Amino acid sequence: MKLRIQSLILITTTALLCSCGIPNGLEFIADPKIAPNPNRAAPLAAILTFESDRPVKTTIKVFDGELERSVRYDESHDPSDGLTVIGFSPNKTHKVTVFIEDAQGNFAQSKPLDFKAPGLPTHPAEFPEIQVAHVDHTRAESGYRLFNPRRRIPRETQLGNEQELRFGESFGMLTMVDLEGNPIWYYQTESRIAGFNYREDGRIFYVTADYHLVEIDLLGNVTRSWYAERRPQGPSEATPVDALTFHHDADLLDNGNIIALSTEKTLISNYYTSEYDAKAPRKDQWVMGDRLVELTPDGKIVWEWNAFDHMPTSRIGYETFSTYWERRGFPGVIDWSHANEITKLEDGNVLVNFRYQSAVLKIDANTREIIWIFGEPSGWPESLQSKLFRLEGDARWPWHQHAPQFTKEGTFVMFDNGNYRSHPFNPPTPVKDTWSRAIEYELDEENLVARQIWTSEYPGHEKFVTIAMGNATVTPEKGNVLAGYGAILDPERVHEVDWKTRARIGQVTRCIEYAKTSPTEIVWELRLEPTGDDPKIGWNIFGCKAIKELSL
Repeated sequence: MKLRIQSLILITTTALLCSCGIPNGLEFIADPKIAPNPNRAAPLAAILTFESDRPVKTTIKVFDGELERSVRYDESHDPSDGLTVIGFSPNKTHKVTVFIEDAQGNFAQSKPLDFKAPGLPTHPAEFPEIQVAHVDHTRAESGYRLFNPRRRIPRETQLGNEQELRFGESFGMLTMVDLEGNPIWYYQTESRIAGFNYREDGRIFYVTADYHLVEIDLLGNVTRSWYAERRPQGPSEATPVDALTFHHDADLLDNGNIIALSTEKTLISNYYTSEYDAKAPRKDQWVMGDRLVELTPDGKIVWEWNAFDHMPTSRIGYETFSTYWERRGFPGVIDWSHANEITKLEDGNVLVNFRYQSAVLKIDANTREIIWIFGEPSGWPESLQSKLFRLEGDARWPWHQHAPQFTKEGTFVMFDNGNYRSHPFNPPTPVKDTWSRAIEYELDEENLVARQIWTSEYPGHEKFVTIAMGNATVTPEKGNVLAGYGAILDPERVHEVDWKTRARIGQVTRCIEYAKTSPTEIVWELRLEPTGDDPKIGWNIFGCKAIKELSL
């Protein structure tokens, strides 16, 4: 039997343990016990308790007969209060052994405990089919992958009917798998999850479709939450914030505050009614634009930036009339700027990605002025021309991109959806020819010059049209690029649709890890395949992230 060792490093904070007396000076004075997680939102987690006579380091080994995983805690956590254990294989009985060690190097070991993990949901609408198509253990980033499965069924119209919308929006999930695609933890909630961030304290912070910001622990317990007080759904039990929405992305800052994407709507007279026909009749339109906010833990907004004050509303992008906000509770409101990522940079300034503008902006947090604009440069007014980047060589600009971020080396990486490859009112590129990629640039911020230094494209690579979502991050140890291809139009049917009928076909997902060789090589690939039938349920993700060490 082949034994594979995997480690979940769970570093926590305090342990006051009880006394004992054995030859090496350390023993369990209350034997370990393990119990299922009482919160059914995270059923693959369990709670372990025991007592000893002093602070100890704790290692919990979980063995399912083939795989052994270790969960480790430092001395700062009190095991009599309960230690969270994850890493179980679904529907298997495990031997759970506890090892403790004190500051002098004395140790003790428990007898193995039996623990039967629950199985995964079997209904095709409750859990995706997860397949790993390729894994190179020597070159892929070790550890785990965290992503957020989102379900959908094909729609005859872009807006969709109430049943179709409810099916997608009423289901939220986060899933963690090992390199073979085996689920080791998952969490389910009642609202679709967009952007999420895993924190060093083992908590996860995410944004929901019903305009909440939520923080949970690995037992699935909501530790804090906030909601947009002016949202269409009305009051919530969470902390209210003076905002119309929260959408796509938010992050917890080092000072304890939160930076988040919100919106405001405004009535613009004589505005566009088409993104394809510049001569189409104009009319007064309610237009949604992005509002960036920083708020304190008690919900008070202490900083904000409004796109309507700094960006030209005359510059629209494809999908402005895609019914995005109508599907989310704002009838008759069209979409203009459509931000999908916000980051507070180390210099205190703010990086924000505007998908429909195919542009990334760096904003001065003090003056609120735009420092620079990275993206295809057409259509910007004269007042902003001096802030536009220039792209060297024959590299192509990204279009409708997601998740731009600076790496620790100072390069600039993002997921380029490649959608449309045009701004209104120039004709868009056909759907089947707008494949997606991960991309890395070197930015000269002083001279506003960009140079492409890496791409996931290589001769003969499989081409995907990722119609929405996606991300790309550089892994911490191997320096690979992990790309989440969020919502891929069914590769076998993508030639059947155009930009107005794309909702009629199914979607699949890929998470692909690339070694940054030249040309690049795939070292890990995960797929979420459709489940059920009549209709088939498609699964997509907002993003996929590598989790090296789990910390509680």
